[in-house]
Amino acid sequence: MFPIKPLSPKTWLMIVFAVAVLVRAGLWLTYPLAETNDTPTYRHLARSLTNKGFANYNGMRTPGYPLFVAITGSDAGLYAAQLALGLLTTLIIFILAWKLSGKAWFGGALALAHSLNLGQIFFEASFLSEALATCLLFLVLAGLYSLLASADVPKFYVGIALGVGLAAAILAMTRPLFVFVPFWGALFLAFFWRAPLKTRWSAAILAALPAVITLAVWVGYIYTNFKMLGLDSMGGYHLVNHVTSFFELAPDQYAPIRDTFIKFREARLAASGDSVNTIWDAIPALMDQTGYNYYRLARVMGDISSQLMWAYPGKYAWNIIQGWLWFWKAPIAWDSTQFAPAIAAVIKLIALAERGLLILANLAFLATSLMLFLPRFRARIQPNLFIYYAASAIWVTSILQTLAEHGDNPRFLIPLQSLIIILIAWCALRFYENASHPAQEQP
Repeated sequence: MFPIKPLSPKTWLMIVFAVAVLVRAGLWLTYPLAETNDTPTYRHLARSLTNKGFANYNGMRTPGYPLFVAITGSDAGLYAAQLALGLLTTLIIFILAWKLSGKAWFGGALALAHSLNLGQIFFEASFLSEALATCLLFLVLAGLYSLLASADVPKFYVGIALGVGLAAAILAMTRPLFVFVPFWGALFLAFFWRAPLKTRWSAAILAALPAVITLAVWVGYIYTNFKMLGLDSMGGYHLVNHVTSFFELAPDQYAPIRDTFIKFREARLAASGDSVNTIWDAIPALMDQTGYNYYRLARVMGDISSQLMWAYPGKYAWNIIQGWLWFWKAPIAWDSTQFAPAIAAVIKLIALAERGLLILANLAFLATSLMLFLPRFRARIQPNLFIYYAASAIWVTSILQTLAEHGDNPRFLIPLQSLIIILIAWCALRFYENASHPAQEQP
């Protein structure tokens, strides 16, 4: 028997690159850019920025993705740019997983898993911010890995920390859910990174400062123009989803709003079996009824929702728990009508199988990350500081998303899905390696 020579990192990189390009080229040729209910707002804001800058910006979304749409210039340009970002993300995953494990095959396998994940690919072909957010998130992760997992302080740590901060600030302006990322990274750098005190704090400040400046400017803009304290002008509407299921308990002083909203809730329940996002159907009727403009109505709906949350904490808590559970559902969203029936049937089977595996991966992550509290498990896998940061960031995201808005929003997990797979695969690899060589374990 001739020994099989392991493939070199360069060979793995070529394989990953070729597969990633072929998959995305096939998507480009066979599947048009998909639109969703969120697309019109992004399109409107992009046009506003193109024509009048921020003069007539309505604050419905943070400006990261609308600016990206405006820069790409057309649907075709946006589609190509998002596929290019998907390719870049794949390459970052290859390098990150390779360096994390010390094995090129491991990086190659995880990068291929990303490119062959239909949940990721179809979001790259959607007029949504997921592709941009995923790439920005992995840029941040790559930078933090080079700092947190390094035995020595990198020579260019100042530039790396600043790069992390800039990417994280853009990420926050693209998907506000990830607004915590730079500050969570700064916390790890300042208090847990094994570097001299001055180095730790300078890196932490550089990682957080771009986000601090960006967020201060943007929150000031929203408050000045819309009299709301937050990252967009829709905060009150987001809160309504937390109380939609018990909105009939709103005080009598809001009876006209309450009764109108309940009619829309019941109609949505009858049509779809789910009352989530009723508010978006009801806004025009509520504006007509109250005479309020869009922004004043948002403030009023936010006030009603806050009162209901305080008055019925048990009902609110149950919705929080439901929203957290829904986060892990691993969606694969696509338009089957764009393919011939036979091909669509095959894709449906693949998507079903992949989704089942992804849900199992998410459950495995929950179990594995909790096991990090066990000293014997930590001794077996010997996690570095980056592993703790990545695992904790996923947990923070899962909690923040359900606190921010109650809804069936598992797509919030999309930018983190490949990171989850990396973490559980790495833990499994380390567990196996140290089980095979128990002498390597640390007490």
